[in-house]
Amino acid sequence: MAIAKRSQGIPTGNIRRQRGSARVLPVFAILFALALAALAAPQDHDRDRDHDRDRDHDRGGIHVRSRERVARDFGGGSGGRPSPDALCEPGFVAVGFHVQTGEFFNQAWLDCARLRPDGDAGDERRITERTGTPGGRPVYDARCSNGRVLRGLRGRTGASIDEAIGECSDVREVVEGRDHPRVEMTESITRPHPGGRPVEAHCPPGAVVTGLRSRSGEYMDHLWIVCSELERNY
Repeated sequence: MAIAKRSQGIPTGNIRRQRGSARVLPVFAILFALALAALAAPQDHDRDRDHDRDRDHDRGGIHVRSRERVARDFGGGSGGRPSPDALCEPGFVAVGFHVQTGEFFNQAWLDCARLRPDGDAGDERRITERTGTPGGRPVYDARCSNGRVLRGLRGRTGASIDEAIGECSDVREVVEGRDHPRVEMTESITRPHPGGRPVEAHCPPGAVVTGLRSRSGEYMDHLWIVCSELERNY
């Protein structure tokens, strides 16, 4: 007589555990994927930001080579000692200057504007530190008109600084490297009872003023302009 074999089934508890595991695994997979995405997002954002900066530079435009500065002598006496420079921040160019005077020039400093890639001096302005010796009371201002930047000084000097007038030019003409771009003069700043002899100091072709340098004792004895080259990226 044949004996029927009893089929062996899978215990019910095992089935339930397998089904529970099947439901839990996808949940862990989703949470793991979300965690990876959260970690990667800031890095991707930083890469995108860096890429945008590189792309802006690649678009070209006019930029200031602020790290490569050169001084040009304006004149004055031989006394005094070096004072701290009055320098525009990187990316900024001088659009005017100020002088505090008593009997002589005491201190001078610059108004600086951020240079845009299209060659316009933007609305973002900064004031430099002062060069010279504290003293005097009246402060006199000399500013370029809109769209122009400072590229030199003319005036009179003797044993000190007697007069200073700013020379302003359009950035686009400067960056072309013209030897004699069109010039517009600022207001004249003079000390009481000026004397001295006529002097001029100009930035090299393709450069603009980004700083002032001086030697001072009781007053400002000697003055230099500090220039930075402009470059056009294509």
